Amino acid sequence: MFKTVVAREYNYQDVYLRPRHTVVNSRKECDTSVTLGQHKFIMPVYPSNMKSVVNVDTCEFLARRGWFYTMHRFNVEQIEFVSYMQENGLVASISIGVNDDTIAQLKQLQVAGLTPEFMTLDIANAWCPKAERMIKYVKDHFESFLIVGNIAGSDAARDVHAWGADAIKAGIAGGKVCITKNKTGFHRPMVSTILDCASYTREAGVPLIADGGIVEHGDIAKAFACGANLVMAGSLFAGYDQSAGNIIEVTIDGQASPRAFKEYYGSASQYNKGEYKNVEGKKILIDYRGNIERLLNELKEDLQSSISYVGGTKVDDLIHAEIISIS
Repeated sequence: MFKTVVAREYNYQDVYLRPRHTVVNSRKECDTSVTLGQHKFIMPVYPSNMKSVVNVDTCEFLARRGWFYTMHRFNVEQIEFVSYMQENGLVASISIGVNDDTIAQLKQLQVAGLTPEFMTLDIANAWCPKAERMIKYVKDHFESFLIVGNIAGSDAARDVHAWGADAIKAGIAGGKVCITKNKTGFHRPMVSTILDCASYTREAGVPLIADGGIVEHGDIAKAFACGANLVMAGSLFAGYDQSAGNIIEVTIDGQASPRAFKEYYGSASQYNKGEYKNVEGKKILIDYRGNIERLLNELKEDLQSSISYVGGTKVDDLIHAEIISIS
């Protein structure tokens, strides 16, 4: 039978959430905390593990404030990083790849007697043999809570969980600096991705992390309404004093004085790889935004408002929101 085009799929901008009766007297009563593994964090949102978004200082800043984070995996001295975080009473959360160099790095951690509280297996499409091999290696040698990503459907979620993942990260080609859909033709909108993955993870009791595609703060609530347990975002956290990267000044044609920016680039870009090979990411300039404290406060306030609009008191209540598609 000849293939036909599937029914329309949806992104965050294609849907809204219908308000319900509010039960709290103030949005401040709404609880935004989330538990992941054996640890509780004050918010279920965190920055992408990208070199242009987080560095050691970013991770320490967030960890000291009770936010979850994941350090990127590019040219990181993992023994030094894990030791530093744990010696300061902070959670150590690192990223790993799927190749032999990752095995060597993990063996070094073992020799040093170090076990990060969290590991994130970071690969463009985790529904593959290399990911399966690495998941099994980690689970055989560490007690770390293992997040595995990325995937884009319930069938992939089922397999990755069966291989040993403790949590699953979903989203392919949804980020602002990802050009996978342009280079390969493959992509899936985030609302449809989360709904499909959550049809498995909610029943299996596996935390689901929605990665990418966040344009507005309200998109975070939409992700939870679709079934996500946490949200990862890149450009949302880029450009701040506490974000990775240096401030650069650029003179725009027609402007009397230069504007301040920070570079933001994808992990699969030539700027991260150091060469133009298998490139599926690009670089853009993000306006310099100052101190990130204002963003963190605003994200919490907005999420509390979202919880109040669904008639709830905690993040998990957003799963009861009615999702309305825009014609």
